[in-house]
Amino acid sequence: MNKEMEGSTNFKDKGKYSLPRYIKYLIVGGSSALIELLIFSFLRMLFIDLTISNIIAVVLATVFNFFVNRGWSFSTSSNLKRSFILYLTLFLLNLTFSTNAIRIMVRLGFVEIFAKITTMACITIWNYVLYRKVVFK
Repeated sequence: MNKEMEGSTNFKDKGKYSLPRYIKYLIVGGSSALIELLIFSFLRMLFIDLTISNIIAVVLATVFNFFVNRGWSFSTSSNLKRSFILYLTLFLLNLTFSTNAIRIMVRLGFVEIFAKITTMACITIWNYVLYRKVVFK
């Protein structure tokens, strides 16, 4: 079995679908979110400024997410520098998209949490595809 086929199930009419890899991706994403929340909460308990606490939490969770996705979810040995630059570029594009999409949706009358969850779902789906096909290739 070659590396591309590991953890994949073939469906005649659908092509390859890598359920185990996708599950790993979701586990890493959930872990990253938990790490971000815990760090943020801890720093706020120490009365560190809200903005500084958020920046520290996001940066540390993002670094964790990159390395665990690279090494475990997508099991790649691709060029580290290239992958990290692509990862950060995608991170900035996602941040821009989510900020603007949430603003627009709220102006249109959507509840904030619905707008946030909707943008997170979109980002989760396209990040998986882009991580697999571009960032960690």
